[in-house]
Amino acid sequence: MELALYVFNKQDTKQLATRLMSAIQLFSQETRMISKDNYYTLMNANFSCIVQDDDELVSFAREELSLNINYCIGITIFSHSSEEALQVIFQAINRLIAQLDKDIALTDSASGVIFLRSNGQLIINSHCRENPDIYDWPYNLLEGDFIEKDMAGLL
Repeated sequence: MELALYVFNKQDTKQLATRLMSAIQLFSQETRMISKDNYYTLMNANFSCIVQDDDELVSFAREELSLNINYCIGITIFSHSSEEALQVIFQAINRLIAQLDKDIALTDSASGVIFLRSNGQLIINSHCRENPDIYDWPYNLLEGDFIEKDMAGLL
């Protein structure tokens, strides 16, 4: 399973990777980070994340979703542990949402937009929630008020 987490981050790539690492380690202590140049890989037994500054990965999503984003964090979930990995990822994203007060989006290569936050409003893709035939997203782990909107076909 391939996910993409889009965020707006004012700081550099290392600080974003460190912030994400701290959020993930609250729920998965065995996660470790490896860095090379300006490229950071966070990994554990269930998933890996790649944090890098690459505007090409962001530009299409920025236009398609009309979001103020400047980073794309690629997330690969290993098939044997998708439910556990999704729980950790959603919990870590909650921590990031609290720290990053800008737009954010989580997408999946099969489902499209899973959820996003635009102008402070959390929006869950009702199509994904009503059709859990691909994955059963743990929306119950997201904190705060949200609205539902059918975003089928986006991304």
